[in-house]
Amino acid sequence: MLRADKLLLQSNLRQNAIKLKEKEFNLHHDNFANVGTQSAVLAGFAVTALIEFQVPMGTPRLLQLAYYCCVMVSLSANLLCVANTTSLSVLGTGLALRGPDGAMVRAVEGLYEERKQVFLSFAIGLYMMLFAVFFGAWIIMENEAAVMSSSIIIFSLRRIYIHFRRISLKLKFEEDESVDFTDLLDTPLVNIIAQGTRRSQSTTRLDRVHLDSEERMGMIPV
Repeated sequence: MLRADKLLLQSNLRQNAIKLKEKEFNLHHDNFANVGTQSAVLAGFAVTALIEFQVPMGTPRLLQLAYYCCVMVSLSANLLCVANTTSLSVLGTGLALRGPDGAMVRAVEGLYEERKQVFLSFAIGLYMMLFAVFFGAWIIMENEAAVMSSSIIIFSLRRIYIHFRRISLKLKFEEDESVDFTDLLDTPLVNIIAQGTRRSQSTTRLDRVHLDSEERMGMIPV
């Protein structure tokens, strides 16, 4: 009786730990959705800057090269960010909901590991768009207006970096300080129950296949 109660308690703990992991999964999923949406907007701006912007005749070729390179890098980085966030959202959700035992942990860890690449591509797309505006100002504006516009853009670039560093340092924490559910999810007795459940499910599926084959062969009257 006590052994059964202990197994039930550990199973409940494991179930609650998975629910907490689900909250972390939803957090990463929502973050990726927000970043992907912003990247899609920036990609639209890059396409507009590539198609609608008319370079005046006589513009230095080096200035044109810098402008179009920044636009293309911004477009590529933002589309890469959209593709990554879409893949992570779709495949991560499929693994978490339909995967084998322990799939929720794998999905959460996978999303957490890929977050840096997603944020890096978003940052590159944002910065390159601002640099494209910087060079575009020198293409279409007079020198005085171009100097003022360039100063504003440089100030904005610097403030974005400073604010990002300040927020990152304020909200930073070490990995060993994060909450870990390994001791709950890897409980030996709970794993034995999970293995037994998987074996019984496999046996049931095999029995169904065997019965279906016998029915097709006419060994069991239908």
